[in-house]
Amino acid sequence: MNKTKISQGPWTRIRPLQRDEIDPYTESGMVMGELTWGRFRNNLGRVMAYTPRLLQTEVEYCNTFIFDAETFRGDVQEAGFNDRFIKELVISRTSLENRSRYSVTHHAFIGMKLYIDADRQEEAHMKYLHLHEHELHPEIYTEREQVILDYTVKVVKDAHLVKDEEFQNLRRILREHNMSDERLKKLSEEEMDRHVDSQIVELTWLIGHFCLLNKWFTVLQVPDEGADDEDNFLAAYEAMVPKDIRDRNEEILKDGF
Repeated sequence: MNKTKISQGPWTRIRPLQRDEIDPYTESGMVMGELTWGRFRNNLGRVMAYTPRLLQTEVEYCNTFIFDAETFRGDVQEAGFNDRFIKELVISRTSLENRSRYSVTHHAFIGMKLYIDADRQEEAHMKYLHLHEHELHPEIYTEREQVILDYTVKVVKDAHLVKDEEFQNLRRILREHNMSDERLKKLSEEEMDRHVDSQIVELTWLIGHFCLLNKWFTVLQVPDEGADDEDNFLAAYEAMVPKDIRDRNEEILKDGF
């Protein structure tokens, strides 16, 4: 029997817990996720609340490789080795390949908002519309984006597919891109090699983590937040993400999770 008095939308396999059903310490983790991930009270946190320690630690943990900008402790860089724009493309490409509804919809929203806030709306529209088949549209993506997205798809499908020559090409492209950064181009050869490896480690962890999340969202059938929930994510999704991208998402998801 449900003990919550909070309005709740439909669900299937696991009923998302509400804030009046969990202890305050666990709720603090839920609120941190809300503040970080679009200021929506979300079903990710509500379902994760069944394992309180996971919810309490997940947000800070995954923010280090998703949302953190360049972060330093003294002279040591600790996070933000890749920019947010490429990270969002990687997250959405991973989630489209895995056909994971919650990640596809929420990161289409987060990604479009990121680009729009940077006054790059037209660029975002084309990149997100064709992201599921990026390899067919080299005119839309930079060489760095193409190589990283190729790498992403292979890691998602089967990490054994990544060949040594492709890995070295990824290193080369990242190094060339880094030379356009005033800070990075001052690095020594050894320092640049290490920075490139840090970028690859961060990107690969991002792909792997979203493969985990994608499977978790899908098998538990975590629902998008709609009109009957505290915050109507689907209304914001419709307002932020162009219809042709939303239609493409539905075609890939085929009304499933």
